[in-house]
Amino acid sequence: MRKIMAFTATRAEYGLLKPILRGIKQSPKLELSLVVAGEHLVQWKGYTINEIKKDGFKINEIINSSLASDRKEALIKSVGLTTILLSDTIRKVEPDFLLLLGDRYELLAPAIAALVQRIPIAHIAGGETTYGVLDEQVRHAITKMAHLHFPTTWEYGWRIRQMGEEAWRIHVVGSPGIENINNCDYMLPNELEEDFGINLEKPIILVTYHPETLEKGSNVINDIEQLVRALKHFSGHQQVITYPGTEVGYQNIIEAWQQYAADRPNVILKKSLGSRGYLGLMRLASVVVGNSSSGIIEAPSFHVPTVNIGERQKGRIRADSIIDVPCEEKEIVKGIKKALEDRDFRQSLKDVFNPYDPYGDGNASGRIVKVLEEIPINRKLLEKHLDFPSPEEKRNYHVQ
Repeated sequence: MRKIMAFTATRAEYGLLKPILRGIKQSPKLELSLVVAGEHLVQWKGYTINEIKKDGFKINEIINSSLASDRKEALIKSVGLTTILLSDTIRKVEPDFLLLLGDRYELLAPAIAALVQRIPIAHIAGGETTYGVLDEQVRHAITKMAHLHFPTTWEYGWRIRQMGEEAWRIHVVGSPGIENINNCDYMLPNELEEDFGINLEKPIILVTYHPETLEKGSNVINDIEQLVRALKHFSGHQQVITYPGTEVGYQNIIEAWQQYAADRPNVILKKSLGSRGYLGLMRLASVVVGNSSSGIIEAPSFHVPTVNIGERQKGRIRADSIIDVPCEEKEIVKGIKKALEDRDFRQSLKDVFNPYDPYGDGNASGRIVKVLEEIPINRKLLEKHLDFPSPEEKRNYHVQ
């Protein structure tokens, strides 16, 4: 039986990993070893390790290495501490594969620890582009460290191939977030009302905004002020706001949200909705606002429009339901009004195609599990070679 070590450090990452973890757990050929770290263990960010436990997963190792600061030095030290602690965990478990999803800086720690100990790395969601954040460099660095690639779209698979990764290592699987939607793994309306006190008779604006991590100084403060001023134009809507991820400047965003929500009964501020709660609320929202990848990847499958703000998601493939705006009050208001009031635009949402579901079946976990079960683990897997494609090979990835 093959041991698969999976690493999760954030609520968003876990929500995407969940169907894959279930698939591994149910496989007669695989054994799951789950490592939980990062903001899952932070009380004031919702202590989302409880969600993992509630979902029935056994947590094999807890890596408590987060520091209570959003300074660059603290985040760097956190990665270093995670690397040190994980090196002992990997040595003890001796997994056959390390499974990583995404592009956040926390993933550098397990990737380095596994690479040095000759553990093959399987990476989900490589080949994407997000020019406005450090994730861009992290994602491609992990691609070059990884031995198996599970991109979510054909175009992302082609990008990995263009990076010199051998074709046999690349398996286009679709987004696991779409699988959660297809499996109806989200809260139903009565659960949302009971758990979060949300009045579903009122129209909902769902808001998640993260720092643009290539920005410096006061730009984060200015950006969140622009968004807050824009949201004040929609006081007739119920606004459900979730905390940002743990990145440089995130505490400024939280402070701004706390001040904004303090005297406004139409604003509900939550540390975390959990993956089921977040998707359940997205399904019922009138519009998703912010700069989270969920507005790009998951929202189109619910036929819900997204007002995507700023540069953070610049470069990602988009459905026609996405409205891109700069982080300026006037433009954000204009984008939200289009999403809410433009009849032709709203009518078009019914026919929106989501490129993150390339096979139309939302079965990313099945494809990933099959590869992990069957691919030979040998020197060929560990020994990487640069192998650039010919122009004709582009057709294999359904790219024009």
